[in-house]
Amino acid sequence: MAQSKSNPKQDPAKDKNAPVERSFVKDDFPLLRKALIVLIASLLLSAALVVAGRAILLRQQDDMTQAQAQRNNANSKLHQAENDKQEIHDYQPKFLTLRERGFVGEERRLDWIEHIKQIRENRKLLPITYEISAQQVFQVDPEVTLGNLELRGSKMKLQMELLHEEDLLNFLDDLKRKGFYTVQECKVKRAGMEPESTHLPLAAECVISWLTLGERVGSPEQTPQ
Repeated sequence: MAQSKSNPKQDPAKDKNAPVERSFVKDDFPLLRKALIVLIASLLLSAALVVAGRAILLRQQDDMTQAQAQRNNANSKLHQAENDKQEIHDYQPKFLTLRERGFVGEERRLDWIEHIKQIRENRKLLPITYEISAQQVFQVDPEVTLGNLELRGSKMKLQMELLHEEDLLNFLDDLKRKGFYTVQECKVKRAGMEPESTHLPLAAECVISWLTLGERVGSPEQTPQ
């Protein structure tokens, strides 16, 4: 009986068909390292681009907001300028008329005196005496907006003899041609010691205030409205 020979043990290292053990760190990672580096660099670059893009977008939005605000401001100024131009066109004739009549600007006392003299001569009135006080600033209603202007007034006390009441009315009416004024007080009585006599002339005593509108100077003297 023949004896069977046992197969000798094979060396795994020498067996070509045996599976080879691989290490990721030693065998696979070197192959993927470049790809991972490229991927990480791409991710970082993408993140940087996103951040930079958002920053640019925010800056553009801010610039657009500022540009829109500047545009709105320019449109508002243009609209205001057009309104001012239209107001100047509408009110300039009135302004020139008021300035010509002595309401706008500095008061014209010499014109008032000369005008009173002319009225007396033209109307053939009896002698007129007057006294003009220092100019004062008038307080106006708070609801009236004057800006950098102020209303001023100069009191004039008039004393004149009249042949009849119409002389006084004509005098006050003619006085308007050289300025604006307001009558604060006016009294008419018979002259002399016999007020009941109808043969005596009338005597008028009036207090008027010549009005002017000028730039604010902060005058300490003010009168009630």
